Amino acid sequence: MRRLGLAFAATVVLAAWTLPAFAQYGEETVGNNFRVRIGAFFPSKSISRDEAETWFGAGVDYALQRGISMGENYSADLGVSLDYYGSGDVYNVPVLLNYWGKLPGGLNYTAGIGVGFSKRPVSGDTKTGFAYAVGIGYDFNVGGGTPLFIEVRYNGLTGTDNEHDGFAVYLGARF
Repeated sequence: MRRLGLAFAATVVLAAWTLPAFAQYGEETVGNNFRVRIGAFFPSKSISRDEAETWFGAGVDYALQRGISMGENYSADLGVSLDYYGSGDVYNVPVLLNYWGKLPGGLNYTAGIGVGFSKRPVSGDTKTGFAYAVGIGYDFNVGGGTPLFIEVRYNGLTGTDNEHDGFAVYLGARF
């Protein structure tokens, strides 16, 4: 599974590197529907921290519906995400349906539910469970280029005795 994690990380990096080139063609990336993020996951359970204090985390999101008006200066997006966080051969791969709320001033929040595919520490058995994530973030631009964001999330997974629960910190880009 380590190879799968490395392949996923390489795909995320390649996408982040090549997709800005497509922005000049307009229609392919109108609206910043695609998001890529990379960062660190901090497991909350000691048995998971024995594997490593900090795990690698990465993810991709795709907005299926953008700009749902929820009132003045407030909108939301609906979409799907695929994430990976793990260390060594211990991991979780959640696939989520997400709601992203956008507040004035660049603040945003997210909530997602779905299914997670994991491998547990110590026992090494694989489990599938209900996965969820909630988080807050901030959107910003550096020099008027690709829109960036930072995000703090709490990720959870049922059926693994909270071994895949914890906080994640991400830096990402919208395309």
